[in-house]
Amino acid sequence: MTRSQTQAQERTQASRQSSRALTVLTGDIVKSARLSESALDEAMETLRMGARTLWDWGERPGEAPAQFARFRGDGWQCVAPTPALALRSSLYLRACLRRLGREYETRISVGIGPGSLSGDAPERWNALAGASGAAFELSGRGLDDMNRSRQLVIDWSEPPRDAALIDSIFALTDEISRLWTPRQAEFLAETLSPGDSPQEKLAERRGITQQTVAEHLRAGGDWALRTALTAVEGRS
Repeated sequence: MTRSQTQAQERTQASRQSSRALTVLTGDIVKSARLSESALDEAMETLRMGARTLWDWGERPGEAPAQFARFRGDGWQCVAPTPALALRSSLYLRACLRRLGREYETRISVGIGPGSLSGDAPERWNALAGASGAAFELSGRGLDDMNRSRQLVIDWSEPPRDAALIDSIFALTDEISRLWTPRQAEFLAETLSPGDSPQEKLAERRGITQQTVAEHLRAGGDWALRTALTAVEGRS
């Protein structure tokens, strides 16, 4: 087999692998005009690195086609690991951003449905060139049509039986996460990662007491968020 034939075969395989149900997050920075150009760039870089971390949550870390794109200056888009982790992924990215300061906030619209990622993008971490499908359309449309009272929404090409309940949970966690302080977001970003994040380890790494960690988590609604995540991830 020639080199060109091998490359063509690899592109075909990549295309087949990426044509599946996708979870797409599309967002923008709230009141971005109030941020300096450097602050906005920092916000986007924070979201990009956060999106990259999401793929460590998958079944095969590092092997998934994780991608992130910035558009229209203050807009962004990425692909989350699985539909079940849609809420966790959204809250994690909000926490990463809020760690920078109270003025850093993002709206997020989640779209779940068929989609395809390009296997030919020259920079996989910086572009979604060639991406298409219902998941991208739903996510983008949801952001454009988002009600002023909401900053976190979800939609499906084939809504699950509990779609209304899941949407309500998204709305409630939206309200909770808007109130996070940068310090609360710092701890919550770690506890939102799947797996155990013992408070003792969080405290030890920062040289503070476990009680201080517990107080910040409690103030950030950690127990309610964990309950919401358990409910959503068990139904998705």
